[in-house]
Amino acid sequence: MLKDYKFKISYLSEDKLYASSNPKTGHYIIDINDTENSVAFTLHNTVKMEQIKFTLEFDYDFGENARFFANGYQSWSYSREYSKNDIQKGLSGLSKNIEYFTKASRSGDYNFALYNNKVGFFHSFSYAYIRNGNTLDLFGSLCEKTGFTIIYADMVNGKIIVEKDLEGLTLKAGKTYEVMNLFYCLDEYDAAFDKYFRTANIPTPRIKQKIGYTSWYNYYNKISNDIIKRDLESIANSPIKLDIFQVDDGYQTAVGDWLSVDTVKFPQGMAQVAEDIHSKDMLAGIWLAPFNAQRSSKIAHEHKDWLINDSKGYHILAGMNWGGYYTLDFYNPEVREYIKKVFNIVLNEWKYDMVKLDFLFSVAVVPYGNRTRGQIMCDAVDFLRECCGLKLILGCGVPLFPAFGKFDFCRIGADQALTWEKNNYFTTFNNEIVSTPNAVTNSIFRRHLDGRAFCNDPDVFLLRDSNIKTTFEQRRLLAKINKIFGNLLFMSDNIGEYNETQKAVYMDTLDGAKKKVVSAEYKTNEIIEINYIENDVPHNLSFNINTGEIVDGSID
Repeated sequence: MLKDYKFKISYLSEDKLYASSNPKTGHYIIDINDTENSVAFTLHNTVKMEQIKFTLEFDYDFGENARFFANGYQSWSYSREYSKNDIQKGLSGLSKNIEYFTKASRSGDYNFALYNNKVGFFHSFSYAYIRNGNTLDLFGSLCEKTGFTIIYADMVNGKIIVEKDLEGLTLKAGKTYEVMNLFYCLDEYDAAFDKYFRTANIPTPRIKQKIGYTSWYNYYNKISNDIIKRDLESIANSPIKLDIFQVDDGYQTAVGDWLSVDTVKFPQGMAQVAEDIHSKDMLAGIWLAPFNAQRSSKIAHEHKDWLINDSKGYHILAGMNWGGYYTLDFYNPEVREYIKKVFNIVLNEWKYDMVKLDFLFSVAVVPYGNRTRGQIMCDAVDFLRECCGLKLILGCGVPLFPAFGKFDFCRIGADQALTWEKNNYFTTFNNEIVSTPNAVTNSIFRRHLDGRAFCNDPDVFLLRDSNIKTTFEQRRLLAKINKIFGNLLFMSDNIGEYNETQKAVYMDTLDGAKKKVVSAEYKTNEIIEINYIENDVPHNLSFNINTGEIVDGSID
């Protein structure tokens, strides 16, 4: 049970700002439901409230060896354990200076969470833990539909502050609103997460593991029917049977115009591609960004009233991919019918079995319609599941809590790069940018979600020699990390080009071995040490996260 906490609510009413820590005033009553493993606060207001803020604060004695896990805002956001000597960095100065051109802040939480760039100050979304050895103090939201929960840790001053993101919400007089519902437990690592997901009523994923192929990391959007058929044939002749063959971005004429297939690339259409995949006894997957429309798309030009606008009435650019893209207002009945039509054709007429749904964070880049970001994101995920029925969903670029128990698979890190070392040009922008070290870090430190929230997608492993800049040892290490920490194992190579060594690593990565992670942590600022069991045999592996160099142990 949480003890000695203090809460504070502030709000604007009739143009006057109020703040109080009392559970009852002339303006509201706050019901507090305090149990052994949770505390919930429900607001009953008697006056109109705007600009509402609600925080919960308590003291915490952080030991010298304590580690705070900070869960990033969405799939791609950098997530790891920190010591009290570390710094959680926000947008760089360069990124802020060119924000107008890059929209770098919009993929993350930079506009509504606090980054103060001070030693020992961190924040985490939806859940967080403090680890001492293998024992966790785990804190987690039990409901994000009323607003995202942000957990701040001030390890220097011994404070934890839990804040509800209620931006965009106005409550008329006489409303009832749950402003926070927080879980807490003290237990060993796996037991703590088991208890959290059980208390949050998250259903166990129906899929345990899948292996497959995606076209993205070799060809990006330069795909064609010939390329797909060639790689499909080489995979079909592989000694390991893959479960899923996924066609990624590049088949459509524009993002948003999903039913307008590029007939130069795919003259027989996408239904024929799915049929070809099925003929090889694999599930057919396809990529969509269902809430987005690039600026040059027909849908953006012909349906401007479908786009989310800012307070001045201008269409909001959610990012600069594809030359800049807008977000569709899925609360608009016409938009909902369009998206449902797309899914119906893709899943029932083209007969795809799985959809990879990407850039989902964009639907909640700003709160609108008197809804918080958390409500918008939860509603959006529920709508996607409704559209897809029982078909498989792989989520990507999505705040994770809304996807718990809703998606079959979910990306839990950034996109892999074709290099290992951090590219200074890219990493100056934000914590969501393409980066192999960031992707690997997230695979390791978000491992607790696998098998509880969904199947973790650590992104691809790549073993080919062409069109890649990593060393083969780095590629082998990445394959091993994905094998240990992921249960959606995808690659993007033409297997027909593999030599015998590459084939051996490929076979090992996808051999379905039993594995269990015993521990994983930063031993220094650069060295991560992993202790794991594979097929009942204990293993130790230490490597430099910045260079991909193994410093102790073996991946053989």
